[in-house]
Amino acid sequence: MVPIEYIVRAVIESEGKFLMCHSKKDGHWFFPGGHIETGESAPEALMREIQEEVGATGEVRRFIGASENKYESKGKVSQEINLVFEVTLDEQEMVSKEDHIEFAWLTPDEIRSAVILPPSLRDAILAYTTNKAPLWASEGF
Repeated sequence: MVPIEYIVRAVIESEGKFLMCHSKKDGHWFFPGGHIETGESAPEALMREIQEEVGATGEVRRFIGASENKYESKGKVSQEINLVFEVTLDEQEMVSKEDHIEFAWLTPDEIRSAVILPPSLRDAILAYTTNKAPLWASEGF
């Protein structure tokens, strides 16, 4: 049986652009966030991840949806559930505290043309930013 990973993701918008993480190693982009650790609530995990990644503080505004993703990497099948929240930050200048990622503010058009993982989450978040409908995405099933 494939273990399921629980991940939190942040949609952080400022002046029509969205804060995105870029993997220096693999070249793909992803929405800020990370794994929920035992004993943490999803909002606590998200703010911990943002603090660890960029040293920023802020507020989880609201839950906006979820995404499930099943994929294969290096011969191993993995499955994840992404819980997505709208987040505001107290500051807008981001400095990566982790060597393997960098941050940038991308427009929706830049997000559409970027390699973002998982792709279904990208499409669902872009739809959400337009219509504010609850977000749901599923890929690999």
